[in-house]
Amino acid sequence: MRGIPSVLNTRVDVETCHALALTGEIDSAELKKKLQDLFSDEKIWSFKSEVASTYIPLSNEKVITEIDTAGQTKYICFEFVDNPNARFLQMGFTKAELENLINQL
Repeated sequence: MRGIPSVLNTRVDVETCHALALTGEIDSAELKKKLQDLFSDEKIWSFKSEVASTYIPLSNEKVITEIDTAGQTKYICFEFVDNPNARFLQMGFTKAELENLINQL
């Protein structure tokens, strides 16, 4: 491998780059940023329910308005939740494992 791959696709990519960064063969600051970027899809907005216009959202919610085909205004509530399909989870890492790798750099 020469340098850091443009995309870290697998757990092996991450572990190999991490080992190379610890020995100084690749730039640890650049790798650290790429590892932190794996958290970018950690949380997502997920449909929760249709609500009344007077609904007050919680801190992890947002309400959007939508006009349906009949011209009726609907108020849709979305909740900010953990993404079960986050990239770091697909690679086989837990959040703690990835944070530990980042902290070692």
